[in-house]
Amino acid sequence: MRYTPEKFWSELLSELDESAISDVYLRQVTPRSLTEDCFLIAVPSDYTRDEIENRFFSSIKRVLSDRISPACAFEIFVDTPATKVPESGNGEPTPQNNNSDNAGLNPNYIFDNFKVGQSNRICHATAFSASENPGGEYNPLFIYGGVGLGKTHLLHAIGNHFQDITPDRQVIYVTSETFMNEYIESIINRQSAQDFRSKYRETDLLLIDDIQFLQRKEGTQEEFFNTFNDLYLKSYQIVMTSDRSPRMLENLEERLSSRFEWGMVAEIDKPNYELRLAILQQKCQDQGFADISNEVLSYIAEMVTSNIRELEGTLVSLKARASIQEEQLTLDFVRNILNDTSTPIRRVSGRKVVTAAAIQKIVTDHFQLNDDDLTSSKRTKAIAFPRQIAMYLCRELTQLSLLDIAEAFHRQNHTTIIHACSQVEKQLENEETRNLIEFLTGELK
Repeated sequence: MRYTPEKFWSELLSELDESAISDVYLRQVTPRSLTEDCFLIAVPSDYTRDEIENRFFSSIKRVLSDRISPACAFEIFVDTPATKVPESGNGEPTPQNNNSDNAGLNPNYIFDNFKVGQSNRICHATAFSASENPGGEYNPLFIYGGVGLGKTHLLHAIGNHFQDITPDRQVIYVTSETFMNEYIESIINRQSAQDFRSKYRETDLLLIDDIQFLQRKEGTQEEFFNTFNDLYLKSYQIVMTSDRSPRMLENLEERLSSRFEWGMVAEIDKPNYELRLAILQQKCQDQGFADISNEVLSYIAEMVTSNIRELEGTLVSLKARASIQEEQLTLDFVRNILNDTSTPIRRVSGRKVVTAAAIQKIVTDHFQLNDDDLTSSKRTKAIAFPRQIAMYLCRELTQLSLLDIAEAFHRQNHTTIIHACSQVEKQLENEETRNLIEFLTGELK
């Protein structure tokens, strides 16, 4: 049977978990193309891509293998839609900043809808100050913390507020991966080299996300070092985010990491109970979930403690599950779901958190390898197979994105992780491999 991309996507959703049909992230997918070699979908943001990769990648690959071909790859393309022009009260288009389309900013991420608590108060205050007084006391501003705590929200909020008060000045939001890719393109196409430098060195506000991915990328580090110096000397504002503090960034030139500490370094921590509850209440208001009681929200806030992204994702997932099962979202319903170890919502407080480091350690011990073998460039079968097993377990047992897993194994990009997981999945038909995965999973949990 020959499928159109849209037809295949519709049938694929019906074969996934029942909550997939109403999943907020899968509803944002636009199927683009389908061949025997590759199924390509488009999503509106990096965050949506990461959520789909983390939660549905293996299931989608299984359906692709069954319906299309075992060799069919699954690719996700981030295609950011142009910002819609909102209407004013009289129905006429509201004037927009000329720079907004080129800045890469998400208009939904603003200071007004960023919930402030003890864990993020300093980050919020310094971010707001940097947007009001760019190039001042908090330049550069370096915000660090774990996944899903609001770092990216603050970056966009800085840019949006800065544009609101100074619409004639330039803003750029970019991930470090995009910066690197554009730098590589400027090397390949020499005519664009000057355009690249002008773009980043003539902006009044540079917002760069996930700066940790510049580690081990010497050429890109050199270019960013020069860009940083140029902007700093002009008193233009630089704001960066990372999953760790500057001093914890390994394989980064010392002259670069030291500059990150010239201004303000602020840590964003996990939200406490009061902040988690406030975030859930705001999410209900934004999504129109008027039927969810504060009793239910309080229970979710007590149980889901890791980060904001999982907190909001749990709420949406519970709402979708209740809708599909035609149940009321009562406290008993939520308790049953969050305490059911077989549910896809594996975010219960108190359960052991599996980390990439723990997986690497147990795989290294099991195969009797050296501590650095899994992160090395060695490709012997005795190392390559355990490395693939470890990568597969990271994707299945942690909340890390594919890029985070790549970073943990000192890999340049997430395609290596996708390939490793695909290789392991092919071998799961082998009983010995299945037993190995089950044994290691049991040991980790």
